Amino acid sequence: MNLWSPWMDPASNSMRGVNPERYALAAGPQGEYLTLGEDDSIQTVNSVGEAFTFSTHEKAVETARSMAAVLRRPIDVIKLL
Repeated sequence: MNLWSPWMDPASNSMRGVNPERYALAAGPQGEYLTLGEDDSIQTVNSVGEAFTFSTHEKAVETARSMAAVLRRPIDVIKLL
């Protein structure tokens, strides 16, 4: 079954969209995001363009749970449009 969605290419024969899904980890209500530093430390950035992104929701959620356990605070997963 091939259902069309606005992000899908209707001329394509696959279920892959023209824009792949991307997810980021939100660091707080002020529009901050999480990324990895050069030394593999967790850092906060102000731009989604600088944030570490994930191509699957499952991996983003798994990472958010791991980070929440380390940082001892909730980490939100957001879908980038």
